[in-house]
Amino acid sequence: MGETTKTTKNSSAGKRVLDVILSLALLAGVGYGGYFVATKGTVIDQNTNYTDNIIESEEPTIPIDENKIIFENQEISNDMIYNGSLILVNNNTAFQGAEDDIISLYGLMLEKGTTHSFGVRDAEVKVRQENAENLIAMFEDFYSQVYDNNIVVQSGYRSKERQQELYDQDLASTGLDYSEKVSKAGYSEHQTGWSVDLTLADGEYDGTGVYNWINEHCFEYGMILRYAEDKTDITGIAYEPWHYRYVGKGHAYYIMQNHLCLEEYLDFLHQYVYDGEHFRITDYDGKVYEIFFYPADTANATTMLPVPSSLNYSVSGNNTDGFIVTVDTGKFAEVPEESVPENSEENLEENVENSENLENEE
Repeated sequence: MGETTKTTKNSSAGKRVLDVILSLALLAGVGYGGYFVATKGTVIDQNTNYTDNIIESEEPTIPIDENKIIFENQEISNDMIYNGSLILVNNNTAFQGAEDDIISLYGLMLEKGTTHSFGVRDAEVKVRQENAENLIAMFEDFYSQVYDNNIVVQSGYRSKERQQELYDQDLASTGLDYSEKVSKAGYSEHQTGWSVDLTLADGEYDGTGVYNWINEHCFEYGMILRYAEDKTDITGIAYEPWHYRYVGKGHAYYIMQNHLCLEEYLDFLHQYVYDGEHFRITDYDGKVYEIFFYPADTANATTMLPVPSSLNYSVSGNNTDGFIVTVDTGKFAEVPEESVPENSEENLEENVENSENLENEE
């Protein structure tokens, strides 16, 4: 029994010796500046920042494309196919849209004080509000350039009933079964409110001479010469140098610069769909627009249409199968300097002398 007790004492003494040795070693490490610490038999360098070696799992960073537009879905009635400044109405495509937002052109002229620059047949000549604003701006600039106020807006919006009257009158006067000059009721662009016919206070308007300024500059105001002489096989309408149609500034600029008719342009836009490449154009001032076509969801009464979440945009139907979304990107591109119309300077003095004041005649 005493032997057992001795063995225990010896073991305790040995343990105390080992603890002292370890304590001294630990103190020695601290005395060395804390550079090394013994832990479970592993030496750790205290000057190493191990967070530098940690590999964290993160989502890859995707570069932000500043030119990319963010879109969100907006529910739109399929009836909107038949409304907007880009709807196509011709001998094969009837107008089916709403006849609202149509105002007296003369009333707006009075409001803006612009009755000095051009005339209207009477106060019953009506057009869409947007069309009226741009017509007035165009004729004001025309007058300031050439001092001619001889232009008269002969007609704008026509109801289906009024169009039928004109059609019947033309049939009676010509003795033909089909009018070659007047569109069938329901198939006239005039019913849309986006078109006007021009004449002169002292004659017919043919777009020549000083009035060529209108042809050269109409696109600056969103207008196009609708029925060109060399497009009759496509439009189905004889050449009408007096008939102008509002489509919007960016669209008008491209149409006139590339000598297209509206039928050709709308067919062209079909290739630029939302899920594919979008079409980018500028207006006369260099403002950049992004455009795409989106087909109507014919299985439902509405279509979920993608539109920009934070940019100005417009939506127009094409009157057949879908929508055209035009996005104002807020960006500008450089545009060539304007060329001075040939007739402006040479006819300026003559027009000042010969111009008549239509305001006094009204």
